[in-house]
Amino acid sequence: MPKINVLPDFIASQIAAGEVVERPSSVVKELVENSIDAGASQIEIAISSDCRDIRIADDGCGMLPEDAALAFQRHATSKLISADDLSRIKTLGFRGEALPSIASVARVTCLTRTLDQATGTKILASEGEIKTMGTGCAPGTVIEISDLFYNVPARLKFLKKPGTEFAHIHETVQALAIAHPKIVFQLINDGEVVLKTSGSGKLAEAMVEIGMLSGREELVTITGVDMRYTMAVYGYAARAPHCRGDRKGILTIVNNRPVKCQLTYKALDYAYSDLIPKGKHPVAVVTITIDPNQVDVNVHPTKKEIKYSNSSDVYVSIQKALTYATRQPAAEAPAQQAGQQEESFAPESSSTVAEQDASTMQYHRPLGISAPPAGGQLSTGEIRTNSQTGGAPETSIVDRRDQQGNRTLQRIQQLGLRDRFSYNTPSRITGSHTIPHLNISRQPAGLPHDWRMVGYIYNTYMLFETPEGFKVIEQHIAHERVLYERQLAKQQTAGRTTEAVQHLVISAPLELSPSQKAALADNLEAIKSFGFDFDFQPNRIACTCVPLELATRDYAGTVQQMIEQLLNCDRSDFSLEATKSIACQAAIKNGMALSDTEISELIAEWYTCERNDTCPHGRPICLTFSKDKLFQLFHSN
Repeated sequence: MPKINVLPDFIASQIAAGEVVERPSSVVKELVENSIDAGASQIEIAISSDCRDIRIADDGCGMLPEDAALAFQRHATSKLISADDLSRIKTLGFRGEALPSIASVARVTCLTRTLDQATGTKILASEGEIKTMGTGCAPGTVIEISDLFYNVPARLKFLKKPGTEFAHIHETVQALAIAHPKIVFQLINDGEVVLKTSGSGKLAEAMVEIGMLSGREELVTITGVDMRYTMAVYGYAARAPHCRGDRKGILTIVNNRPVKCQLTYKALDYAYSDLIPKGKHPVAVVTITIDPNQVDVNVHPTKKEIKYSNSSDVYVSIQKALTYATRQPAAEAPAQQAGQQEESFAPESSSTVAEQDASTMQYHRPLGISAPPAGGQLSTGEIRTNSQTGGAPETSIVDRRDQQGNRTLQRIQQLGLRDRFSYNTPSRITGSHTIPHLNISRQPAGLPHDWRMVGYIYNTYMLFETPEGFKVIEQHIAHERVLYERQLAKQQTAGRTTEAVQHLVISAPLELSPSQKAALADNLEAIKSFGFDFDFQPNRIACTCVPLELATRDYAGTVQQMIEQLLNCDRSDFSLEATKSIACQAAIKNGMALSDTEISELIAEWYTCERNDTCPHGRPICLTFSKDKLFQLFHSN
């Protein structure tokens, strides 16, 4: 049997460094987190051209001479005292392994001084040796790393090209700058300033400063609270159709710590599933403050992943906040201005929410969530939606939209349309297509204020002159959005998505595979809730009832499509996917001619939809060309 040997401390430190110091970006992350924990208001990160020399300077609290030397010993930390502290961690670096691990694979120089000291301390650490001496330096801490991995050839061999390594460093600093918008960050690469933030404390402004947004995107504000876990959700997301082909535009901050959060990914997928194309992802920053006792940050040495004690409930809270945010009317302010409103409801630190007593915590309502009870407080365990509060039956489009918490009525009044037309919900069947019926009360047009129809081509595209520019709208996807939003409004009734159904005089037989028949049988009640019904015979299944919207459509094809979705999509997404299918099949098709009145009726209802930028599948409904853009198209040469 091989003899067991106790490894020398220096070799043990190099092994530990393999977990903490994966690459240059790991060094930057650990040292910047220490600067943040030290209360720094300014942090400068300077990187050499080969990314093996790193300098981190901050104006934090600094260290006393005896503490500076002790900081380079393994498992020495100022952030933990007892094992109980592991269950309520509020700091970023906390394991006491970063500095000794870095010193075991690089040459480290540390200059540090507290504000009330006359002189500072200089630490030289390399190859397991630590030297301490006095020196003059500014208050704060400067740590210089040189020759990273000089004594670990295997690790050095597997470093990527400098450009790739710096890209990882850049992403790390971007995430930390977003998580701490009150700190001034400056990132320098080979003498060139690559990133600099103002430290304004405004999240939306920081998103622009780090290059996450251009500043021209329209943002929705994410906010909500769940008193069960003393939890608040806050952030910004780009309004559709702005999106990316990957998830690199999504950042989750939990208690001021940037993390990879699968719950946020899943919640964003749900909230944007009917706003952007499949396979695309939104740009969003979601910050979560939660009682530290509800989170485990000890999952991995890099602390990039966390676990929640009640992940399913946390997911629901995040998903509701995101869904409410995306259903709000379009804002007037661009990204740079959005941050000006943050101070009224953005948590100041990770401990703000956690340390407040649940009975006195205020419920913020800038996103259309139901108002709190008298006294401005939300009772324990509640996040309420308007769809959960019931309400009188819908009598008009305006009333229906107002019940969902949006501002359609105010928007119509601002546009001067209140006296121009009134809405009624019944539909009429005209020829082979269905158009929402609008009673025009004073003039034959229900177009928004200052809109003028200038053309209608290919019986598909409606052309308008507006104050914003020349607009082109496709009739099928505009009507699809209208029907989709109408169906969602009807889903307020628990267990029933529609009351308007058409019983078929002649049932429609369905040609289903064995797996489709099984899916239909297993999910019969869910499909019936959309207004379908079926006749089951030993060798035959037929559709006997359909939603009224599909009375003149290919309802047999729609049923088969819904069953196929049950086989291929997450059951939790079925309701939205089925609603999309019904809206798509029921919408007027391109090439079907509409009268001027029908066009006005369609545009009037589409314009007042809560979300009218895209169809439920993510395709843009309206293309706008400003006067300047049109001029550039003709005079670009």
